[in-house]
Amino acid sequence: MSYDLDPVPGNWYQHIDKGLDFEVIAVDEDNALIELQYVDGTLDEISLDEWYEMDLDPAEPPDDWSGPIDDEDADDTDQPAADAESEDDWDESPRGRGRKSAGDLDDDEVDELGGDWDE
Repeated sequence: MSYDLDPVPGNWYQHIDKGLDFEVIAVDEDNALIELQYVDGTLDEISLDEWYEMDLDPAEPPDDWSGPIDDEDADDTDQPAADAESEDDWDESPRGRGRKSAGDLDDDEVDELGGDWDE
C-alpha cells in the first residue's frame, strides 16, 4: 500500500518499485531538492517532483543501521593513535625530556653543533 508521503528528514521509506530502503537526510525547499541515503551508504539527491512520482511506503530503519555517512569519520576504536603524544608530553619542557633549548647551549656546544649561529 503506498501513500502520498511528504519527505521528512530522519524518516525511512521504501521505494516499492525498486525494493530499496532509504532515509531522508535533508530537504532543501528553496531549491526543491531532497537528499537521500540508502542502506548501503550511497547518497542521492532527487527533486521534489521526482519524490511525489515515486511509489513509497514508510519503512523502519534497518537493525544494523549505524547512522548517516557523515559519522563514518568517527573512530570505531577507543584507543589513541600509536603516534599520538600524551597530554603530559605537551606540558613538559624540552629540558624535562633531556634536551636543551638553544638559549641553554654554551659556546663549546654551539661549536659542536656546527659553528656560530650569530653570523
